[in-house]
Amino acid sequence: MTLPIHNLDDFRNGLRISAQTEPTDPQPIIDHLEQRRENLKFEASLVPLSELHGWHNDPQSGALSHESGQFFAINGVRTKAGTAREVAEWDQPIITQPDGGILALACGLRGDEIYFLLQAKPEPGNIGYLQLSPTIQATRSNLRQAHKGKLPPLGELLLDDGEVITLYTASHNEEGGRFWRKTNENRILLVPDIDALAQPYDGQFIAASLSQIKALCLCDNVLSPFVKTIIAPF
Repeated sequence: MTLPIHNLDDFRNGLRISAQTEPTDPQPIIDHLEQRRENLKFEASLVPLSELHGWHNDPQSGALSHESGQFFAINGVRTKAGTAREVAEWDQPIITQPDGGILALACGLRGDEIYFLLQAKPEPGNIGYLQLSPTIQATRSNLRQAHKGKLPPLGELLLDDGEVITLYTASHNEEGGRFWRKTNENRILLVPDIDALAQPYDGQFIAASLSQIKALCLCDNVLSPFVKTIIAPF
């Protein structure tokens, strides 16, 4: 079936139509996440920097970086703020990651309703480890498989130039108090069948309406802030 949404204006109109009948209760999404958390085999603990495998301090710059030269590094930054901030100048560590990241939210139609595909993704620093994240959340190092691991789940959607329609893309600064001049690229991707995409991943992905996602924004430690930035224009 040819999808009746081809551009951003169509998408905005589709969201208005969808809002009339789509589910608004976030509880089924929360229940799904809690069940995933209960069955998750994932642990993380703080260890000394000197014990990190594959990471080292550069003898010249002193930066902490990965032996592959990929991912991110920890450098130092010296700031002279004049009267623009609370103090005139300061030094601090800062994360450098020139590649930036791609944050993509896939969406699709079920009848006249639009649904977005959220990923229950674990990260070591998250409370509860799992949170609902964009469909694809990856650095360009991840996409190049610099870690010698697998392509991020559904990462192939970023390479598809056929059935996948990019409805919008926009870059935004990462949190500038922690990251040095890093930008992330937000995308919304229209796909023919989000349920078919999610099926092979055994519950790692769950579809939610925009109304449900907005309700999840008010729940503690459930929804990734990246999802919030992607849906902010709508």
